This record gives sequence, C-alpha cells and structure tokens, in this order.
Amino acid sequence: MSVWTLAILLGAGCGAGLTSNQVATDDFEEEVDEEAPVIQHEPVTDTQPFGSDVPISATIVDEGSGVLFAYLRYKNEIDGSDGWEELMLIPSGDVYTSTIRGEDQRGGGVDYYIEAVDKEQNASSVPEDGASDPFHFRTE
Repeated sequence: MSVWTLAILLGAGCGAGLTSNQVATDDFEEEVDEEAPVIQHEPVTDTQPFGSDVPISATIVDEGSGVLFAYLRYKNEIDGSDGWEELMLIPSGDVYTSTIRGEDQRGGGVDYYIEAVDKEQNASSVPEDGASDPFHFRTE
C-alpha cells in the first residue's frame, strides 16, 4: 500500500464528506466570555502617615478570557469630584500591586478604587460602584 493510498483511507474516516484537511466546525462551539474579572481586596482603612507610600494589592482572576488590564484609581480628598489619577497594577501571578506615593498626597485623605478589564472588555471594580463610592483612608 502506498503512502497516498493510506492517506486517502485515513482521510475517509474524518467525517461525512470531509477531507483530511477539513474540520467539522459544528463539533466545536466557542464559548463567549461574559463574566467580568473577580477582584479580592482588603481595603486600606487605617490612618496612614502623611507623605508615606501606601501599597495597594488585590487578587484578580478571570477564568474566561484572562485579565487584560488592572488599574488603581485614586484622588486626594481635597481634589473634589475630579482629578482621578490612574496607576497600572502590576501582576505577579494573580496578585496585582501598585503604590500610592507619599509625594502624591496633599493632605486629609485619599479616595481610591480598583478596576479590572478582561480580554473581552468585561470590567469590574471594587468597591462595586468605583468612583461613586470609593474606599477612603486618612493621612496625618
């Protein structure tokens, strides 16, 4: 039996009317990721020394398409409703970290929230309402 005959015989077993180079796409259903990343974070609630760096970390997982970006957004209490600063959270496995630098604080306290976006553009934040109801810590 030649190699060509063997290839034809093997190809005949691939499915109804399919050649050995075709795939039956009906057998594969691509799942669409509609779930946002899950963020676990222990908020900073203790008063922080004014001018000291404040590390922020969160465990972020996305079982669907995977985490694309994670951000820490913060503003000083005295900045009012505008003025959110944005820092990229840096991953190490599922733990994402960043630091609100002491030199960026202007007194009173700091509001912050964390947002994560997966590869399908599903987003979540903690607290859930993000900028509308951020975490807060005082500085003295």
